[in-house]
Amino acid sequence: MRGGAEDEENLIEVQMDAHDSGGDDDDDDDDDDGGQASYEEEGAGMSEDDVETDGEDQGEGQERTGMPRHVQRALWRILVGDPARLGPEPSNHEELIDSLKRSRVLIDMRVCRAMELIPRGSFVPEEQQGEAYLDCPLAVPQLGFNISAPHIHATCLEKLGLEPGHHFLDVGSGCGLVTCLGAYIVGKAGSVVGVEINDDALAVARANLDQLKSSCPEFELSACQVRIEKHNVFLPDPLDRTYDRINVAGTCPKGQIRRLLALLRPRGMLIVPCASELQLYTKEANGGLRMEVVSNVRFGSLVVPTDAEVVTTTLDLDKRREMAALRRAEGSATSLSPSAEAAGDGMEGMEEESSREAPQALSERIEIDPFDNRYDCLIVGKRIAQGIPAHKRLLSSRCQLFRAQFSSGMKDAHSSEFEIPDFSFQACLLMLDFLYARGAFEGYRDPTSFLQTSADKLSHVPTCTIIEVLQLGIYVNCPELCRFQEHWLETLVDTANCVELLAVADDVGCVPCLHRECLDHIVENYAEVSKITNGFEGLDTHLVAKIASRACELFTKVMGLLRQSDGMREAG
Repeated sequence: MRGGAEDEENLIEVQMDAHDSGGDDDDDDDDDDGGQASYEEEGAGMSEDDVETDGEDQGEGQERTGMPRHVQRALWRILVGDPARLGPEPSNHEELIDSLKRSRVLIDMRVCRAMELIPRGSFVPEEQQGEAYLDCPLAVPQLGFNISAPHIHATCLEKLGLEPGHHFLDVGSGCGLVTCLGAYIVGKAGSVVGVEINDDALAVARANLDQLKSSCPEFELSACQVRIEKHNVFLPDPLDRTYDRINVAGTCPKGQIRRLLALLRPRGMLIVPCASELQLYTKEANGGLRMEVVSNVRFGSLVVPTDAEVVTTTLDLDKRREMAALRRAEGSATSLSPSAEAAGDGMEGMEEESSREAPQALSERIEIDPFDNRYDCLIVGKRIAQGIPAHKRLLSSRCQLFRAQFSSGMKDAHSSEFEIPDFSFQACLLMLDFLYARGAFEGYRDPTSFLQTSADKLSHVPTCTIIEVLQLGIYVNCPELCRFQEHWLETLVDTANCVELLAVADDVGCVPCLHRECLDHIVENYAEVSKITNGFEGLDTHLVAKIASRACELFTKVMGLLRQSDGMREAG
């Protein structure tokens, strides 16, 4: 595949062939694209190797044929339309828009207003501004993508029939021009996502979007929020989004069209290059499909992931969703049962707090100044040489066991000491530091963000102590502490400790995410883990059975995904 000026040379060859064979593409003036058969390339979804330049062996602006660029462009205009009707070659934004209107490429009022408002030159690199308003494809080899000709942008947007409120996906957003045009057309009530796999293109598109918002008040006022994401459209979407309209700026293999159609809502429309055709698909309300060929085109190819990439991405996404569901379920439970059964699907051992409890919820966060020394109780125990001072109000608000004692009305409810047997001083101190959000836990709010930003402050804590604090959290019935310790242990799972942590998770019975993380790590690193543990010697047989069950479950998923991919290719 070639980029830049050679695109026009190839286009000339294609057009001459069509002209000599009496084809319809160059003389049907009623077509929305002016009867133009075009050679187009847009970088989204293409690898950098898809774009090549020919400057090494040829002079600047001259191809292998020795034909200067300006001569090629002039011949191209003669072949694709009536020069008298098209007028002079446009040199600025206004002339380009006028040319598209005269050639009847630009008809729809919404598309027309969007293209009038958003100039192509704002999305073209500074060094290529001299060609920004030519109605031809523009290669950007230094960034690894191309920008399609304006008449192709107009044709695709008009054929899609974008309306305010639509959810629009631009596959292969490249410089971001079509993405922004779509955002203006669908308006504040709609949504637009541009996806791209080229990092340079992503950076350029985001910078172009920021510049447009700052320089064009009407766009900022009228357009919806735009999301420009790094994502291969053939891989699962973490958010499971679907769209009313989809524009694809790269050639899609026939066997992959179904993956794109799966993203389309009922009554939705997809425009996509396939082979040498620009195809428009319409999904009926009952799920049926209609397809029409808009024109003959050539685009750069989309990058199609391997089956292995599809499988691994899908499995990873499924796991993240399962873990999120487990965390939501954990968050809805407010008390723990220390004698719980081992976590099967992960939710055994969790009990909802009875509505007959006192009105103050355990999830309520009581803020106590860490420097407030007006303590009213001591934590004592066999392994605690000196008592650790605390506030009853804080302990009872966060831990069910303390709350039950302090509000029981029994004699020990008024005691200034509370004994915690068989737990170390360090574990008890870490528990209190967590409850007070002091020491290593200063600023703690959310487990995920805190562990990402404060891992260095916690790195000195041995894994055995983290496990002990988890067990302490279960003993005092503090769900928030247990969730944090579970999340912390998840980040530490490795080949050396995954079997030990699986046994811990199974024993405490209320940490389903840790349980799942250990199982998956064992399955994914089975040979090495088996070697380290001497064939899982000493591991309870029911845990060995759970490992086997998880392996079979993952194997079934993988085979199903592979069969699905084969089915799509065969259907294509």
